[in-house]
Amino acid sequence: MKSFYRRAFTLVELLVLIAIIAFLIAFLLPVLGKAKESANRTMCLSNHKQILMAISFYANDNKGYVPHCNWLGQENTAGVPGWLYDPTVPNVGGFKTEDALKKGALFKYIRNPKIYKCPLDIIPTRNGEVVRTISSYRMNGSANNFGNPYGTIVVPYSKLAKWKPSDIIVWELDEYFHTVSGGVNIFNDGSNFPYEGITPRHGSAKTAKDTFTLAGQKSNNGAIVGCAGMSVEWISIREYFEKEVAPSGRTRLWNNQFTASGHQ
Repeated sequence: MKSFYRRAFTLVELLVLIAIIAFLIAFLLPVLGKAKESANRTMCLSNHKQILMAISFYANDNKGYVPHCNWLGQENTAGVPGWLYDPTVPNVGGFKTEDALKKGALFKYIRNPKIYKCPLDIIPTRNGEVVRTISSYRMNGSANNFGNPYGTIVVPYSKLAKWKPSDIIVWELDEYFHTVSGGVNIFNDGSNFPYEGITPRHGSAKTAKDTFTLAGQKSNNGAIVGCAGMSVEWISIREYFEKEVAPSGRTRLWNNQFTASGHQ
């Protein structure tokens, strides 16, 4: 008669098994993290593309003109909603709401509030950041002459076809700017100056978020930007500032249609 018995793990074998599992976890976590970041970047690229397409549809319906860029209530004077929101809808708790977003000039072409937010924009909204509740993205203030009037014209007056196809008209605003700039608020409306920066959240360099500084913006981290020709691309912060913001002449960012230099 054969006898059967169950052999237990020895302590050494158990420790080896635990070490193997720990190694696999340590190996797989970075891979999974990169895959998740890649998926979120793809989603953000798609968001930009859909916003650009909505701008194009709006221009087709409005004699080639782009919507107001929500620059400090300039759209109030024109009596029309801006690209991102309708300023006549009251804020709640000091922030823009989804109701204001849904009455924006582009929403009828997009119909999904999630498209206005980057999935990696996870830093909680701070006091004064009026529009971060509804969008991660901003329109270039050049769309409305950076708030300067153009003669007596108050309706939207930039034409999509007058920009170069490579001109940057939409980007992801730097969510760290509020902290590193001493509390200056760049999230008060739907558009910005180019020098107010782009987010580093789509970067490849390892920059600690809690030690990020303005000086550190010249790095290999970067963001997604959308161009007038309907193309979407990733740009490093270094290239953004040194190649597109710093020059005194016209660049892809300084693309104001109403000044010779493209600036204000």
